[in-house]
This record gives sequence, structure tokens and C-alpha cells, in this order.
Amino acid sequence: MANDNFPRGLVPLRLKPDGAHYYRVSSTADIWHGELVELAATGYVVAGSVTGAVNKLGVVVGFQGPDAGSIATDDPYFDASDLAPLATGLESGDRFVLVADDPTQLFYIQEDTGGTALALADIFTYIDLLYRGASGTTRDGSTTTGWASLELDASSLVTTTAAVLQLVGLHDTMNSDGTRNAVGDFAKWVVRIGHHANATTSAQPDAI
Repeated sequence: MANDNFPRGLVPLRLKPDGAHYYRVSSTADIWHGELVELAATGYVVAGSVTGAVNKLGVVVGFQGPDAGSIATDDPYFDASDLAPLATGLESGDRFVLVADDPTQLFYIQEDTGGTALALADIFTYIDLLYRGASGTTRDGSTTTGWASLELDASSLVTTTAAVLQLVGLHDTMNSDGTRNAVGDFAKWVVRIGHHANATTSAQPDAI
């Protein structure tokens, strides 16, 4: 039977103890659960690129308001239009994003239907992502679930390390019809972040 079609970005597998931390987030753009983020020079977290070998801070797993003590928005995602303008002081409207930032953390993510389907022989190779929108690079997600529409871009598999994620294995999970997740369209794969900011430095700037 067919694999379930449920794109929702990167989902942590057994989130590591003390493996997620709060960072201040720029309120100039929406951010979705399951999205990759990067730490900007300002010290604020911003949405990360989905192609190439740029260091990532981790994956979004939650949001909080000022002082990391209240919900940032009534929406199930980080809706920047609901928030106060970006400012330097907590009292002026800073918000926080909870990031799974351990460089050894594994995630699972759905494969798209473009190009040749990934195979078990592709394990440990590198691959980029895309959004389900028309362009593939335009950021979007579900305003109902709050999850990003990110998927693995099967057409982007490379033989070098010049991509975002590394394939680790086929996810051992079941589809809603009782069949097992299998190689092919919408397959769920276990991955790791191929280029991680915390793998190259012991610092976690602006984390609490």
C-alpha cells in the first residue's frame, strides 16, 4: 500500500535530554514547527536555508513569549503578524523559539515525489529539502497544524557533503492503513543535520 502523505518538516526522534534550548527569534517572518533555523549575526534565530552546506542551529520544536514564560501567539506556529516589532529588550516584545540543537539529534522527514525515489543504497549520502509550495523554496506550512511543509528533495541527492541533511536510514514506522513505511513516494527517512553550528563550537550564543 502507499505511504501516508503528511509533510511536516523535521520531527525529532527521541528528543535528547537537555537537547533543546530557547533562543531569541526575529519577529519579522513566520516560523513553523519542523523548520531548520540558523543563528544570525544579530544573535537572533532566523529561518534557515533548505539547500547547501550552511551551518544550522537545529530544528524548531516550540515557541514562547517574553522571558520564555508565555505563549508567543494564539496560532499553532510563530505568526509574526501577531507580535510586537522586534526590539532589543524583553519588555519591548522579544519572543523565543525552542530549538532541538544537539548536533547528534536524529529526525525523521517525508520524501517528496519528484525525480527517482530514494533507495536504501543512498544511506549516508547528503540531500537538500524543499517546501511543498509551487517554487519549492518559498517558505510555507499549515496554519491548522503549525507544521512546515518541508520534504526531502529526492532530486537533490549529491555524492559530496554539499547539502543540508545526511540520510541515516529508513524510518521504522507504520502507515495509517497498517502497512509498514517503505521505500518510494512519501517514504519517511531518518536524517541528521549535515552541517551543525554546535558541532564546530561549544558556544550556544543567546541560549537560556
